[in-house]
Amino acid sequence: MSPRSRANGHAKPRGKKEGARAKAAHGPKPHTGPDVAALERFLLSIGVDGDRDPEYSVTAALLAELLAERTSGLREGPPVLRPLPFVGRPGESVTIEGISFYGLCPHHLVPYIGEASVRFAPLDRICGAGALVRAVRELATVPRLQEHLTQEIADLVERALAPRAIEIRVHARHLCMELKGAGANARLSTEAKRGEGLPAAGGTRRSGSRRR
Repeated sequence: MSPRSRANGHAKPRGKKEGARAKAAHGPKPHTGPDVAALERFLLSIGVDGDRDPEYSVTAALLAELLAERTSGLREGPPVLRPLPFVGRPGESVTIEGISFYGLCPHHLVPYIGEASVRFAPLDRICGAGALVRAVRELATVPRLQEHLTQEIADLVERALAPRAIEIRVHARHLCMELKGAGANARLSTEAKRGEGLPAAGGTRRSGSRRR
């Protein structure tokens, strides 16, 4: 900055790269988890007052802990499946069923509780059954629609294992739907498929509760 510019209070215009660096330096900070004080203010706004009723004295802290756990996928990297060598043959398939999980509706942040099944026809790669179970549950820690969760599971298997074909099925009970009275006994079922030629059911099967 020249003496005249400093005297007039004017600075030399920044270049594009310098401006971008400055913007990044002053951009939004990464999320670290729920803000207990903010939750206390929100709860107070709906009448949940710990000073009035001691039952509410720890509500904000416990809610923050729960939300931190159930939204951890927003602050962590996506799950990784480590492939294992395998020689697949036509007509073979692998199925892991009964994968229980808890997700959060992205609109109401109310849970949906369900089970997923993963079925694929392997080529030259498989993965540990327990790793796939954990991956499904980790994907569910990002609040998202069940339809999107189903797609994300299929995409993960496709990227990691590149099988001939994939079929993902998810069935869940949505508490937001029940609490709003839209369907107390309704269940939502979604499917995602990749590739073609998945053989008829009857290949290798594993339960979602079993680890490898």
